[in-house]
Amino acid sequence: MPDVNASTLGDHIKEIIDRNGWSIRQSALKIGVSPAYLSKLINKKADSNPKPQTLSKLAKGLNVPESELMSIAGYMPVPQNVRAHPTSDGASITANVGWKTSDEPLDVYGEITAGLPTFADEHIIGQTIIPDDLIDKYGRDNLFALQVDGDSMSKVIAPGFIAVFAKDCEVENGDICAVLVDGENATLKRFKETSKAVILEPESFNPIYKPLIFPKNIDQDFKILGKYVFATSLLQ
Repeated sequence: MPDVNASTLGDHIKEIIDRNGWSIRQSALKIGVSPAYLSKLINKKADSNPKPQTLSKLAKGLNVPESELMSIAGYMPVPQNVRAHPTSDGASITANVGWKTSDEPLDVYGEITAGLPTFADEHIIGQTIIPDDLIDKYGRDNLFALQVDGDSMSKVIAPGFIAVFAKDCEVENGDICAVLVDGENATLKRFKETSKAVILEPESFNPIYKPLIFPKNIDQDFKILGKYVFATSLLQ
């Protein structure tokens, strides 16, 4: 994973803010993050290492080169979309520069906000390592992880374990999914579709859980967030 030195990164961001004479609140507004998160990052109390997307957002709001924060955070530049252009004396090479971590950790979220999930850094509770073949199959940016809270799927995955999901993946009958119900409650259930309804079935040793049934003749107040593809107990 990126060897982010929170002290170095936090001190560097504070130096930029102080140099511009901004307050934490002013800086957070410019960046588009909460003052609480920015304060935690500066004061070395952030719960996790910022992702490339967050560092890009920070760089834009602080008006500094993205590469500056990426390098301090331990991310490596990776050539992407490499192109060769014939010239009179050979060829020239151009490429876009992307960023990736030195290992393949995945952020683990402890909650999902109401409505469409934002997967904001404030909700990250840790990271977990996943197999390379899972990344190769689905793409790292297409994967997300949640810590299981509750025992409605205890026959499949125990409470407290980490469930990994693929976002842009076709869901078929029998697949286990992360589902947002009523725009606010995330749940883990087995997906089943009939001609008349979508059924979200629990698989628990606890008999209190019942299927959630969404008839097709009424508005379906649920959203499939991702297909369950992996489980682990490793939370870093």
